[in-house]
Amino acid sequence: MLRVGLTGSIGVGKSFVSSVFTELGCHVLDADRTARDVVAPGAPGLSAVVEAFGDEILQSDGTLDRARLGAIVFEDEKKRLLLNSILHPFIIAAQDEQLRDWESEDARGIAIVDAALMIESGGYKRFDKLIVVHCTAKEREVIR
Repeated sequence: MLRVGLTGSIGVGKSFVSSVFTELGCHVLDADRTARDVVAPGAPGLSAVVEAFGDEILQSDGTLDRARLGAIVFEDEKKRLLLNSILHPFIIAAQDEQLRDWESEDARGIAIVDAALMIESGGYKRFDKLIVVHCTAKEREVIR
């Protein structure tokens, strides 16, 4: 299976490009969705985050209070890095599991992983090919 990383800044059209690849028959994995899945109630990622940041990041129903956690990590670079160091291995493991499943079903297929900050994190090294989606600020204004 050909593994392709798809990356680019926020708002440049990664989701649109992903949808085109889906229409063409590629398997597409959204890293944001994976990140949400690894902190779902009962998931080990959520337990690890709660262990590091405390119960105050949970809502009354046991789900992650993303706004509260966001307020904590965006005010403190060390805490943001801690959160990333906790979640990144869970996200990578979940992505790898999905990629293996797809490969066992469709060894000659193409798998696209849509993730921001792939270059900055070094995550691009996991892929056979890399697509960087880019558009200028002016182009983004026209699109909106």
